[in-house]
Amino acid sequence: MDNRRFERASKEARVEELKESARRLREFDQFANFSDQDLRRIVEAAHRTSTSGPWPLIREGTPSDACYILLSGEAAVYVGHDRIAVVGSGEVIGESALLRGRLRNATVATTGRAEVLHIDRNDLDRLLDEIPALRKLIDVTVARHAPQAAD
Repeated sequence: MDNRRFERASKEARVEELKESARRLREFDQFANFSDQDLRRIVEAAHRTSTSGPWPLIREGTPSDACYILLSGEAAVYVGHDRIAVVGSGEVIGESALLRGRLRNATVATTGRAEVLHIDRNDLDRLLDEIPALRKLIDVTVARHAPQAAD
């Protein structure tokens, strides 16, 4: 395969991946009020990652540099060695420490196969300014995940 064909095939695969990620977000109730353009902007800013087994997304005590949207699978939340919660598909993870500029207060790891959208801090900041529905979703999620942060 020559380089042009490879490049074209690569671009086509990326377009299909973006469409699939946006379609998957649309399946979750919390993204139901987002426009197609808003979903496209989110998935274009994100990096989609798949895990084949348990994998740490966030480590307690580390600086917050990104948040995640769980497209499939589950993730367990640990404080120290204690598992305090399990979250499922559609959940936004790691947003609270990121927005508050604090160290992570929990470890979050996938429990098995999972697909996640990874959104870097700068991209999230930009998206929050551009997409009011995302700002509202993140505010609600922060209040639910870290009630003391809403005070």
